[in-house]
Parts: sequence; C-alpha cells; structure tokens
Amino acid sequence: MNIFERLKEDLHLPGFVSDIIFVVVVVGAVSLASQLLLGLWTPMVAVESGSMVPNLNIGDIVLVQGSSRTQVTTWNEAEKTGYTAFNKPGDVVLYRPYGKERMGLLDQAKALMGMPIPPYKATPIIHRALRYVNKGDPMWEGGPKAPFAGYITKGDHNDVIDQSAGAILGLANTTYLAQEQKKGEIIEVGGESIFMDKATGLIIYRADNSSYVGEGISYLTPVEKDWVIGVARVKIPLVGYVRLIPNMIADGISRIFKAH
Repeated sequence: MNIFERLKEDLHLPGFVSDIIFVVVVVGAVSLASQLLLGLWTPMVAVESGSMVPNLNIGDIVLVQGSSRTQVTTWNEAEKTGYTAFNKPGDVVLYRPYGKERMGLLDQAKALMGMPIPPYKATPIIHRALRYVNKGDPMWEGGPKAPFAGYITKGDHNDVIDQSAGAILGLANTTYLAQEQKKGEIIEVGGESIFMDKATGLIIYRADNSSYVGEGISYLTPVEKDWVIGVARVKIPLVGYVRLIPNMIADGISRIFKAH
C-alpha cells in the first residue's frame, strides 16, 4: 500500500481529494527538483515570436538553466573555442527587458482574458548573447556608450541588435519626471541615466542635460547580469503551442471586438 492509499484509508478521503493531493505533491516535487538542479522553479518557456528562427521556432518549449547555476558564454568568447548553442556560437539567454518584472500566473491569466497587465511587467526575451561590454564601451561600432555593464543581445532572425532596435519618441516633461520620481512611479533601471515610468512602461534616457522618452526591446541599454533569468539548453519542438494557442484565440477575439 503506497502513502496515498494509506492516507485515503486513514483519513477517509474521497477519491478525487486524494487525487488532487497526489497531483499537488508531484508538481511540488518536480518544482523543487527543478529549483535544486536548474535554479528555477519554472524552467520551461514557450517561444512566442519568430526572432530566433530557424534555431528556435514559435511553439518550441525551451528548457532553461538558471543564471545562478551556470555562466553565460557570449558569441565572441565561443568563437575562440568552437562552442555552439542552437547551431550558432554563444549562449541563448532568457532575460527581463529593462529589468521589468516577469509576468506571473495571474498576469498571464489576465492577458488570456484580454485584460491589461501592469506596464512595468513584461514577457521575457530569449535572444543570443553576442558580447559583454563595460560601462563606457560603445554598444556597437560608432554607437553610443553603454550606460552600465551588460550583454549585447540579438535575435538570430533579426537584422539589428536589441540595443539599436527602438526609437526615441520625444523629450520628457521634466516637471512630470520630478513629481513622479518622488512618488516612486519613475524608477531607476540601471546606472544613473536610465529610468522607467511604471505607469506607461516607457523608458527615460537622460543625456546631454536633457531627458528623452523611448521604447524598444532593450534600446540603448545592455542587458545587465541581474536581468538574465537563465541560459537556454534544450528545445522541444511544437509542444509550446499548448501554451500559446489560448493566447492566439484571445488575440483573435480581441481583434474582432476592436474591429466592431
């Protein structure tokens, strides 16, 4: 007699209750093992965009090893040793853009129902680490200096690096910035020149005695080590569609309502 049958007999639990307990224990055990071995409670993510095609495709499930359990090998470093990951030099990393909070299960449920999620939260990006730059190094040849140290990243299918993929939308209102910063609604992203407006999710860049509002993947900012969730290790093709199909259906319904 196993422990669950003994529990059911001793406590006189209905069959469905003991089944629920069994599922909870198994899920908890798997999560604990994942945390101990990989450094993450939820190490599997579904690829949601085509930015890494053909090496990672929409619907692939990717197993991620937490950053606390491994080191990131950049493209520049990998070329010297012949190391590759997903058919190209350098590790593919999962990171939080601009250090934004990762969406939780409740946020994902809201998104599925077409409800808004807080702008200071975001779906993690899964792109390749090309090189590491120190503060003051140019982020690309002839480009601006890095406001702080971090990784330069790029999707294998994209034409440009994440740090140049974006745009400046205009000048920021300095009075608004001062007021919202005092309230804690404008928070420091990195260094002393990059900030985020929690209400809009937009990024504020301070340079040349002016403040600019911009948006992008990781526009004008390297990816800080603390933003890296982990390194992609294994992919399972197509299985991720189980996770993505509900989102696709919700998006389609949302577009129909907007059209009318």
